[in-house]
Amino acid sequence: MSQVNREKKYKGKLCGINNDYVLKNTRFLLQSCRLWNLSIASVLALTLSNVLLTVRLLHSTDCPFITLDDSSVAPVIARAPPLTPPTCLEYIILDNSSNRTDRPVFTGLDLQLGRWDSKRLYKIFEFAVLGEKFTELSEQYRVCLATQSSIDRLGPLVQVAQHWTGPISVAVFAAGDDELYLLQIYLSFLRKCYPNIRDRVSFHLTYPRDKPPRHMKQSNVIDLMPYDCAKPEATLVELIQMRTHDTTKWRTKNVYPQNHLRNVARKTCQSDNVFLTDIDIIPSVNMTEYLDKFLRHTKCPNNMCAYVIPTYELDNRARFPRDKPDLIRLARKGLARPFHHKVFIYNQYATNFTRWQADLDNLDETHVSYNVTNFEFLYEPFYVASDQVPQHDERFLGYGFTRNTQVYEMFVAGYQFQIP
Repeated sequence: MSQVNREKKYKGKLCGINNDYVLKNTRFLLQSCRLWNLSIASVLALTLSNVLLTVRLLHSTDCPFITLDDSSVAPVIARAPPLTPPTCLEYIILDNSSNRTDRPVFTGLDLQLGRWDSKRLYKIFEFAVLGEKFTELSEQYRVCLATQSSIDRLGPLVQVAQHWTGPISVAVFAAGDDELYLLQIYLSFLRKCYPNIRDRVSFHLTYPRDKPPRHMKQSNVIDLMPYDCAKPEATLVELIQMRTHDTTKWRTKNVYPQNHLRNVARKTCQSDNVFLTDIDIIPSVNMTEYLDKFLRHTKCPNNMCAYVIPTYELDNRARFPRDKPDLIRLARKGLARPFHHKVFIYNQYATNFTRWQADLDNLDETHVSYNVTNFEFLYEPFYVASDQVPQHDERFLGYGFTRNTQVYEMFVAGYQFQIP
């Protein structure tokens, strides 16, 4: 077949679909596919530019929340947002030249002392580390944030302490000599790098009877030198990898005593009211001030009110919401959703998020929007209440369905759950 006939035979076919033709008729292929390839290249370039622009907008590091007007923020929390990028953390990192933390935490702690829980399963050391302004802040604010964590989940505390300006009580759990030493290093690192943690947070240590630390390893500030203050979570990951195989194996077989730690964190708060959360619950900006003002002017009959804080999960692509309208905008775009909505919807269902999102009146101050009227036994809200509420049942260990009996006990006792 002549060259002309071969060109007529393949004319009109999709360029490049016949490999044999491509190899034999390269010149003809280049000529007939030039416009096609140019079109494809243009489409790909536009698509790539749109993707890059979207990613840039979602991951902007302009830190808008640090310059907000107080009047524009509502007391809303979102669960586990991405940690503020290093460029945004610079304003809370302590200048080493003015560092007042000259020795590691737990220095001088006598492991033979402390108090046992009711069944002598765990030994507790209250105020093992005292926040330098904890007492002052407890007198200033009517609400204290209480939370609990094992060593491997402490990462979100940096952002919690940045948003919550009042006192914070944290119960931490460590097993064996290696975890206690690593916890000592990490808490010393946090206090060295972040003045908000050093000033606001008091830590309470708990360890198990069947894997106690036998001695306190001597450490000093030089142990902190390899770690970067702008990378708290990376530092934690690096430290956790240093745990011994025996400790890691013990961790997989033994349950975490959440309710013991919740009770420790709550009862060591010195304010009249407590906001009890999990460690990965991040309060909204200016929430402390809003709640403090609200609690000073709100009257509750017999002091039996629990103010439920609507809790959302935030997509990792989204920035932390500035205020309630911003959170609602994220929810409508599918970047925020009610806590446990996909995992177990009844965990927060009684809060009635649809009704809360529809209430956009008087956003300049915190007020009660409505009461919870469809209470369910499986309801596990995060709430602010007087420290007179029942303690958490310490018979329930591990993760999942450990809070609902305490909430139900409050409901039976006559507490009114209200949505601010």
